[in-house]
Amino acid sequence: MKWMMIALIFSHLAYAESFQKTSKDSCQPLDLRNETLPTIRDQKKVAWCYAFTAADMLSYTFNLPEMASAADVAINYNDSDLGLFIRWLNQTFGRKPDQGEQETFMMPHQTGFNKIALDRGMRDGYCPERIFPSDSWVKMTREGDKWHESQTDLRSAMVEIFGLIKNQKNLSAKNLPFYFHFKNVESAEDFYTLIKGQTASSFYSKLRKVVCQHDRIKFPKRFQTMMYVKDPAVFTSMNKQLNRGRLVGIDYDSRILSDRTNASVNLAELHTSSVVGRRWNKTHNECQYLIRDSHGNQCARYDTSYECLGGQVWMDESLIYPNLTSLVYIETK
Repeated sequence: MKWMMIALIFSHLAYAESFQKTSKDSCQPLDLRNETLPTIRDQKKVAWCYAFTAADMLSYTFNLPEMASAADVAINYNDSDLGLFIRWLNQTFGRKPDQGEQETFMMPHQTGFNKIALDRGMRDGYCPERIFPSDSWVKMTREGDKWHESQTDLRSAMVEIFGLIKNQKNLSAKNLPFYFHFKNVESAEDFYTLIKGQTASSFYSKLRKVVCQHDRIKFPKRFQTMMYVKDPAVFTSMNKQLNRGRLVGIDYDSRILSDRTNASVNLAELHTSSVVGRRWNKTHNECQYLIRDSHGNQCARYDTSYECLGGQVWMDESLIYPNLTSLVYIETK
C-alpha cells in the first residue's frame, strides 16, 4: 500500500490550479450530522486525526449505538505494515524531532491513513469509546498508601508509559509510581503485568486487547473503502458520495484551517477530517463544505474569517482544492 503515499505526494503537483467547480444546482443544502456523532473529540497532541475521522465514519455508517474508540482504531492501524512504513516516512521526511523527543518520536501517537484504518476497523470490529477513551486516560498516582486519580492527555500518558517500560527492570507492582486505569486494568498489579517484558511498540497492542476483550463488537457487514486521489473532478466525486448520505474523509494540508491563504501541500502538515455538510455560498458564489475536525468543540484554532460551529468550519471549495490530496469513503451497498 506504499503507492498511497506516492499518489498523495504527486496529486497536488499534477493539478495545482484548475478544477471543475460545483454548480449551484449541484450544491443543494445537505447536513449529514446526526445522533451517531454527538460530540467532537479532541486529539490534542496525538497525531491521530485519521483515526478520529475513521472512528466517526464507522460510527455513522453502521449507525452505532455509541461512538467507536479512536484510540482502538489508531492502535490497530499501528500494527499494520503501512503503519510502520508511515512512521518511518514521517521520521525521514517529516518534522524533525527535538533532542528531547528522539526516543519517543516513533511511538504510537503518529499519523496514518484513514482508508487503512477503516479497512482494519471493519475487519476486527469496534471497541466503544466509553471502554477505551480517546481524549484522555485516567492516571492513578501513588501517594503513600493511597492512589490519587487525575486525567492525562494521551500523548503525555504515552511519554510517561514509555518511561515505565524503559525502567521496568527496576519496577514491580509494589513500587510502581503510577498506572493508568481502564476496564480490566484496575490496579497497579494489572498494569505492571501489562508492561512487563513489553516494548513501547508491543505494549499498546496488548493494552488494546486486554481493555476491549469483553466489549469488542463485530460489524454486521464489511464494506469496501474507496480512495480518490485529487484531480480536477474531485468535487464531483465528493458530491456524489454526499448525495448518497455518505460521510467523506478528506486528506489535506492542515494549515488551511488557521490560514485561509495557504494554497499548497506539505507532507508534514497532512491532516484528516470528514465532510458532513454542504451549502451554497451566495457571497462567494461557490459551493461550501462543512468540515468536522477533531480538536474538540472550540473555534480558536481556525481562521477568523471562517464560520465555525463548535469545532466544525464552513470552507469554500476553492480554498479546499489546492490543499487537498485525496478523499476516502465507505462504499455501502
